[in-house]
Amino acid sequence: MMAGKRPIIVFGAPPQHGKSDMVSRYFPAYVFGRHPDLRIAGLSYAMSLASSMNRDVQRIIMSPEYARLFPDTALNDRRVVSMDHMAKRNSEEFEVVGHRGSYVGQGVGGPLTGKRVDLGIIDDPIKNAQEALSPTIKDSVWSWYTSTFLTRLSKNSGQVIMATRWAVDDLSGRVKERYDRAKSLVFKAINDDGEALVPDLHPLGKLLETKEVLGEYFWSAMYQQSPVPTQGGMFKPDNIQIVDGIPSGLRFVRGWDFAATVKKTSDYTASVKLAVKDGIIYIAHANQFRGTPDEVERAILHYAQADGADTLQSYPQDPGAAGVSVRSHLSRALQGHRFTFSPETGDKAVRAHPFAAQVNAGNVRALRGEWNHEYLENLRYFPNANYNDLVDASSRAYNDTVTARNAPMIA
Repeated sequence: MMAGKRPIIVFGAPPQHGKSDMVSRYFPAYVFGRHPDLRIAGLSYAMSLASSMNRDVQRIIMSPEYARLFPDTALNDRRVVSMDHMAKRNSEEFEVVGHRGSYVGQGVGGPLTGKRVDLGIIDDPIKNAQEALSPTIKDSVWSWYTSTFLTRLSKNSGQVIMATRWAVDDLSGRVKERYDRAKSLVFKAINDDGEALVPDLHPLGKLLETKEVLGEYFWSAMYQQSPVPTQGGMFKPDNIQIVDGIPSGLRFVRGWDFAATVKKTSDYTASVKLAVKDGIIYIAHANQFRGTPDEVERAILHYAQADGADTLQSYPQDPGAAGVSVRSHLSRALQGHRFTFSPETGDKAVRAHPFAAQVNAGNVRALRGEWNHEYLENLRYFPNANYNDLVDASSRAYNDTVTARNAPMIA
């Protein structure tokens, strides 16, 4: 950076391996020790986290050990908000005493107006999986990066983008695709020789347990820093076994996903009946159809009667136009049947991941029926298919199995 090469480092490492300590806490302090006239910006997904990192950098610089290493770099010995004849120091910004150097912390998406940045450090611009798989959030982060962050960089600036990878088109992925000079530093939780990255911190056995819980998609992205496309390929439907019978005595959930309209081109209303026993998911029935609110209500009543009172009927919390009509009649139509409205949070891909992990692990059995082909194809092309309603219903049914015992009974 000091040579004017405008470097970009894209730094990827798994969670809880000390990357924020290295990149966002010790590194800025080291830079100020070597170059106290530089201006640094520390950015993260939330202003509160950026402020916390700001305070940590200050504590390092004000430590006796740091003073012995870098005696020419110091901060004001007390908190100063104003700039009148004194170096500023607060939770958002601080200045190096006797030099032009300064540090500003800000949340990704926040303003950097009037701030010249020599070194920009972006630490985890995405908060969680729900944001990471949302095209709207990813586009918003990219828009902020191009319209705000890049416009504040000085002519000899450097960038460090440090993030747990979530998706191929997250900020790290887009920067690497756009800039040939972007250098990628990738640290896998388990290397190609099967060794843990930091065995004393996270031993191999613990990492393998984490891999089993997360499923292949999140493990590959978050821990191996190698995300795979989610445009199709999330499910491996060929891993589902078609069986001629399922065990008796299962506690079933039939998940429903309502269409918002009754147009011929609208989404389907879909339902999937499944149960879980000894780690195996059994799918007894699935179907999708288009119908008026009355037709949808009759279908719900038909399947509730056919399934029996022991089957939980699970519905979306915020249904569309047709769903609102259905919901208003449920208490009357489902006398003696168990039902619940499950929260509709995150986008379709986020909700589908737990079920997809079980499908891909070979833990799903489907009862042989005419619906098999349509159901498997819906999974195969998710989320690229024009209609993903059977996947939505499956995800709801599977996710609600853990709360099935708490469902209300209408009597």
